[in-house]
Amino acid sequence: MKEKIRINFNEPHITYKLSDGTPVVGVTTAIGILNKPALVPWAYKRGKDGLSLYDSRDKAANIGTIVHARIMAYFKGFEVDNSNIAPDCWKASDESMKSFFEWAKNKKIIPLIIEEPMVNEKYKYGGTPDLYALIDDELTLTDFKTGSGIYDEHFIQLAAYLNLPTKDNLKVKKAIILNIPKSKDDSFQIKSISSKNLKDEFKIFLNCVNIYYLTKKIKNNKKGEV
Repeated sequence: MKEKIRINFNEPHITYKLSDGTPVVGVTTAIGILNKPALVPWAYKRGKDGLSLYDSRDKAANIGTIVHARIMAYFKGFEVDNSNIAPDCWKASDESMKSFFEWAKNKKIIPLIIEEPMVNEKYKYGGTPDLYALIDDELTLTDFKTGSGIYDEHFIQLAAYLNLPTKDNLKVKKAIILNIPKSKDDSFQIKSISSKNLKDEFKIFLNCVNIYYLTKKIKNNKKGEV
């Protein structure tokens, strides 16, 4: 029987640090500086239908967390303990996992690195890519998403992950985004891209990092105003 792991829905975010102990920004925090155009029509539709914005997002976020944990557990050889998960959320995640298993069943997947925090000392940021694996004998970085689609910022995130140094200095040739549906309105999508074609996305990401640190510097300077 596989070991079971319990999801901590209140688990704090990882704090990334340089080798000297200095905290650095995480990939998702840096990219959060960008506008998220997909959220605007989604919020509009919720309001137009007279539905609660925050209850829906909270539930959807929980389902996304559950699906992501179940996928990571699959590669790590664990199972997710559902004792602290609402039955309707668990049932919804079952439907999502069908799409994942359909994708994985005919592939030869050899995991190499699974959810390992990494830090880029040169550009001062950290991140935790989902999966580095040999997929059908090709070294691939895979990022699992749950939601309504694949957006430009997802490729910026991939570019940031590809520039994080792995312990074995893996030379990734291809990056994949898998969008796993978490509701009947979502669709299963796959986008793949050569790692060498994400240079411009990495430039955008570095600008996000710079804006993050400059904004932080300005806020700190204002605290010392006289």
